Amino acid sequence: MSINDGLALIRRHDFEGALPLLAAEVRKRPDDAYAAYYLAYAFVGAQDPQPAVTLLAKIIEVHPDFTDARSLLGLARIRISDFVGATTEYETVLAREPKNAAALLGLGMIAYWKRETAVAEDYLDRALRGDPAARDALVFKADLRYAAGDVTGAVMLLRDAKRLRRPALPEIADTEIADRLSRYEAALQPIRRARGGLPDMPGWVLCVLGVTLALTFMAGAGLPGAWNGMRHYRDGKARLVTLDYPGCAAEMEQAVESVPNSPKVWAYEAYCFLLDKDTKAGLSAWYTARSYDPAVTLDTQSDQLVLLAKIRAANAPPKVTAK
Repeated sequence: MSINDGLALIRRHDFEGALPLLAAEVRKRPDDAYAAYYLAYAFVGAQDPQPAVTLLAKIIEVHPDFTDARSLLGLARIRISDFVGATTEYETVLAREPKNAAALLGLGMIAYWKRETAVAEDYLDRALRGDPAARDALVFKADLRYAAGDVTGAVMLLRDAKRLRRPALPEIADTEIADRLSRYEAALQPIRRARGGLPDMPGWVLCVLGVTLALTFMAGAGLPGAWNGMRHYRDGKARLVTLDYPGCAAEMEQAVESVPNSPKVWAYEAYCFLLDKDTKAGLSAWYTARSYDPAVTLDTQSDQLVLLAKIRAANAPPKVTAK
């Protein structure tokens, strides 16, 4: 067995199979930076990024100009929710290579999660100029378009993304892209019907429709749309401030009963459950929130980053040990 066997497994996305082969190669050649780089690559692909961070940091200490290693370190830091460290790595890459697509994509994803929409758009556009096949960049741009109300633009971007080959280390899985596309296309149907105009109706009917649509729009935009739901939502956030996580989760549960299609309420319910260490309920609520709005976020950047870290930790598979 040689390093080429490990690389062949990586190309087939068999990262777990590649780990022991590459680990053996690193033991035989501890000073080989490329062997260590590919071992780190396999760790990231196997969803075990912490060993990759350690390996890559050592490589860069000896080879500071190893750009691919630094870019991979940025991704590994993202996977452990170290967004500050990832930003530092990517900015260092861009200082040397201003058009490096991997670094631009990484900074675009971080800006997206931090709700810095304009910054995210800029980085993602630049990443796509450098690498038109950057599939994740198209998906994140689609989410931004959808959140801005451009459903047609979001659908077109996702269709483009679906036609592209899966990247070696995707941030967005094939199934997630298919799910997004299905929901976004479904969201287009009412818009197309609305373009045909409304039939003649009595004034009181139009008033009722207007109120109903207004409440629906408020919920769809992430705002609790019913008065009872609003009360529980506010009470839940008040309990969150006092670190009463079980109480927060209980209030948010009642809020979603009143406003079951509000992604914001579902997101806060997920946050409170995860803080209360109820992982299963937290993930379920989070997936429900994203089914209504893939770009849903909490109200503060600090809470959003904590939420993302807890979701990543909850989704992390058992660590793979290289033998």
